[in-house]
Amino acid sequence: MVGSVLKRMLPLTAVAFTVLVLLPGTARAADTIQYQSYPGRGDGVAVPFEGYTDRNGGPIPIGGSVGVDLVLGPASAPYLPCQNFDSATGAGDTFVNACETRGSYATYTRFPAGGGLVFPNGYFLGNTQPDRVRGGTLTTNWGARASALSVEFYPPADLDMVWVHPRFNVNRFDHYANGWAYSAPVGRIALSKLGDPGTTHFGGRLTDAGRPVTAGRVRITIFGGEAHSSTGFRIASFAVRTSTGTGSWDSGAMYTGGYQLYVLDTATHRQCVIGRPGITTAGATIDIDLARPGFGDARARCMAA
Repeated sequence: MVGSVLKRMLPLTAVAFTVLVLLPGTARAADTIQYQSYPGRGDGVAVPFEGYTDRNGGPIPIGGSVGVDLVLGPASAPYLPCQNFDSATGAGDTFVNACETRGSYATYTRFPAGGGLVFPNGYFLGNTQPDRVRGGTLTTNWGARASALSVEFYPPADLDMVWVHPRFNVNRFDHYANGWAYSAPVGRIALSKLGDPGTTHFGGRLTDAGRPVTAGRVRITIFGGEAHSSTGFRIASFAVRTSTGTGSWDSGAMYTGGYQLYVLDTATHRQCVIGRPGITTAGATIDIDLARPGFGDARARCMAA
């Protein structure tokens, strides 16, 4: 989301590789063992998703990585066990050592250029995972407990602003076969870069009472847009941008469509959510000023982060 948790082209720095953030309403003080298993899950859950192609269905010309967020609990109070980790103390979820990137994704898979079909047989999340810290195996029952999986693509850092970051979410696993509970088929996702049909970018000024915001003070987490996979499954795009002190910001390549921007002022711990119902034209302007109500948007929803 999030956690689910880049870049360069204009005025925003890259935020390193796992940038899923816990959005308002996300359960934090929880643990895997508090969540019940869904009946009939068998060996776990599976997503018929093979990976990424170019726009013609062939190998993609860039490498990249794909992170999968595990979500437990209801949509009104989602809990991401792999984000429940304190790097300073090592404390976290009972099974945080099963996370491939503690503090972020359950699994994180890198692939080279031409290697985009990372899951040729689909993506599987079972009930046991390797203990990535101590060795051995952990019986997490994550496959039985999962309420949703979010899958997010990252291009290489030097191409981050140029290529769209597609993401999709599956929250129904109601097809049973060979001991697994499957989601709807996702198939393959054709990657797009800025300028391709169905892409856009947007941005504007980033100031505090008209003065450029200092580097690192503001984080903008962006979700939205719409495209479809080879099976017609709906996918969206995401990005995270951080202020660099230049007084402006840019989203980088995104799908066209409606957007939600989560703008966090890390100095005041205030966050405003800015919505745009439809962005179809490249270069749309969204100015942000921390000194103004709603950070410059009268319709924004603001809260303490």
